[in-house]
Amino acid sequence: MSIIAAVVLSLMTAGLPEVMWLGNPVGSASAVSCGMGGSGFMEVSALGILENPSLLGIADHGLQVEFSAGMDFFVEKRTRRVYDQFESSIGESEIAFNKGIGFFPGGVALAVRGYGGLPESFAFAAGFRVPAFYGYNYERTLRDAAYVVTGEERLDVSGILNEFTLALSFIPSDVFSFGLAGGYITGSRDVTWEVTHVDPSLDSTYSHRSESVSGIVTRGSILFAPDRRVFVSAALEYPMPLSISPETDGDPVTWNVLSETDYDLDMPMTLRLGSIYIPGNSLKSRFIGEFFWSADGSLEFEGDNLGLKNSWGVNAGVENSLPGGPGARFGFGYRRSPIASALDRMSFTTGVGFSIGEWNLDLGASFSPDRWRQTEISGLPSFVSGDSLIVEETDTRVMFSISRVFDL
Repeated sequence: MSIIAAVVLSLMTAGLPEVMWLGNPVGSASAVSCGMGGSGFMEVSALGILENPSLLGIADHGLQVEFSAGMDFFVEKRTRRVYDQFESSIGESEIAFNKGIGFFPGGVALAVRGYGGLPESFAFAAGFRVPAFYGYNYERTLRDAAYVVTGEERLDVSGILNEFTLALSFIPSDVFSFGLAGGYITGSRDVTWEVTHVDPSLDSTYSHRSESVSGIVTRGSILFAPDRRVFVSAALEYPMPLSISPETDGDPVTWNVLSETDYDLDMPMTLRLGSIYIPGNSLKSRFIGEFFWSADGSLEFEGDNLGLKNSWGVNAGVENSLPGGPGARFGFGYRRSPIASALDRMSFTTGVGFSIGEWNLDLGASFSPDRWRQTEISGLPSFVSGDSLIVEETDTRVMFSISRVFDL
């Protein structure tokens, strides 16, 4: 699901990264798709079927089970130009260097096709997946005009969104399959802000805000196989409004939020297109590509547009099975930000897969670098007019998954 909000953060502090308040989308729920550009929409596995139920039409017969988990390592460096008394630039000053590591469950799912008591033309899947998680730690040293340390500021954001999904597919022929899925979303996000001062006469600040989130998402998809080596799929994802319940405690502060009480927030409709091509060579190659378009620009709250842009993205990957060895995967992904082009994200991925008996063990990794200037992000407040703040970020993710197909 495209998560815009669980979402429009409770806190809009200047210069904080988009992922801090929009959530960090997991995208690919399995290590296989993580290593192939994040192409989770076209991953024929139990977890991939939760996102694209029509893939049941080409899934293995039997009971397929899959589990995945991941680790995310985020590094951020913030610098600002320093000027002398004559307003000439004399270099850059590092005002913050933040890094954090977080672990998250990718999901667990099962898919059944060809069971004796189930019609051959029907198959189903059920499971749990994590569409997005929240994780960001920000620390900076407060200084006065003479660059003397006056205090410390800290912001911690944590939380996760969970989706419990049931999918059903109708397979009338070898050429077409149709799928429907519905999921219940629940989760939470916590934000803690602390400020301490060197001067003991100044009061420190501690404030905390937590939000519980719930909602429903529906998906419909179709799979077309014009050839035994070519598969094309399209899907429409329609989420219901998210229900958000906030609570605050600690020192009273002014949070820049949509509402201080319970409220509902519209979510964007998303269109997805994808394809699989299997050339049939000696490496048993498999090419995957997908495209999505999300109507973020239409999101409103109480009749007012949220000021976002429609977002889109592409993911592509290739898998080659080495003779007598493991499968090797490579990929690339690009996602346009709904806020500003300066926050667009690229990712480079790789992965490897092994078979141990009847079990498949897979590892996937992605690396996403980003660099943007404070003044390039319209809509976010600046520290000062014309602020020269430069933010450099890297996001490294590693995923592990294990799967097996049991004969029925």
